Amino acid sequence: MRRVPAAAAILLSALALLGCSDQAPISDKLEIGAPLPAIELQRLDGAPADALRDYRGKLVVLNLWATWCEPCRREMPNLQRLSETLDGARFAVIGLAQDEDDHLVREYLIDKDVDFAQHIDRGGQLTQQRLGVRVFPYTLLIAPDGRLIQRITGPREWQREEVIRLLERVYAGDYAALR
Repeated sequence: MRRVPAAAAILLSALALLGCSDQAPISDKLEIGAPLPAIELQRLDGAPADALRDYRGKLVVLNLWATWCEPCRREMPNLQRLSETLDGARFAVIGLAQDEDDHLVREYLIDKDVDFAQHIDRGGQLTQQRLGVRVFPYTLLIAPDGRLIQRITGPREWQREEVIRLLERVYAGDYAALR
């Protein structure tokens, strides 16, 4: 019988524990049309926020991005224009940066004149471990009642008129427009 070298045993144990968390992954619950569980965020100023409670009644465009992600960096000005165009009483554009350095995120946002709500996910606790997101940018559309209505992988041209009209229709309850 061959013995497994100690290093291999340690590696296998580490890989087994890699997916361990005291919280079940939200990704297991990310069904279109289903209510999202609480998504606790941290604003760049360190204050806590809840993506569902704080924005209840609004159609939420929750964009997961990172400063090191080139497609994210190209998409950010489009999201800024979208946030300037949409009615803030009915819509919320929210960024969730998966970065370690708050300062780097702030510098990027200032440099690009991005001023819509931004949060940070240091170490990917929410984006990677709980939401299961591995590709950026990644956007969730959340209905005013807190249900997930769309998952979007990759950058989009959010500022286009047809996208804005589509979001208006979705806010009005026409979820079939997303198909």
